[in-house]
Amino acid sequence: MSSEKQPRKSRRDRRREELKNAAIEIFFEHGYHAAKVSQIVERVGVAQGTFYLYFEGKQQLFSELISDFLELFVSTVADWEPGDINSRKVLRQELTRVGLSVTRVLLDNKKVTAIFFRESQAVAPELNTLIRHSYEMLLAMLTDFNRILCKRGLIAEMNFRVLATMTVGMVERIIVERIVHDTLKDAEPEEIVEHLVLHYMAGTSDIVDESLS
Repeated sequence: MSSEKQPRKSRRDRRREELKNAAIEIFFEHGYHAAKVSQIVERVGVAQGTFYLYFEGKQQLFSELISDFLELFVSTVADWEPGDINSRKVLRQELTRVGLSVTRVLLDNKKVTAIFFRESQAVAPELNTLIRHSYEMLLAMLTDFNRILCKRGLIAEMNFRVLATMTVGMVERIIVERIVHDTLKDAEPEEIVEHLVLHYMAGTSDIVDESLS
């Protein structure tokens, strides 16, 4: 019996993914408010009634896409641990590695990334709660990471929550300019990550510029 149900489940999963992928295209092209369910099903080539076998409506589908994006983004850095980082040189290498990993994930999912930063917080209140929770997880992880690095003598003592927030803010701004507004399209991922890493390294050094003191 289970062998008979499996193909049906697989087909259902594939259809659900087809609708979600089509929705990404439509939301990206038209924006959430102008997008129509009819456009989504037309892109897949199914009847409109089929859509409602999988989703209650456009908002539920949009919320699921945003949830998927947040899970993908957070999971890319969630397992990152200080590990064997024992020097500023190794720290810089690790920051570069993780930065490139995150950048590739976002560029590989450029359309849903653009949708998230353009529209997610203006669609539904429940999304704001989900987004806030994801940001809190990310900031808490980075704060703890910075604290551990400080204990190892690799970065200066400072407000690590502020440092984490500043780091996320810089990354966000780069994402918006590169993916949403396409103003940094000539900058390769390696160049972008290099600038971010250099800024972090300079800002966390315990060598203070006397001209700023």
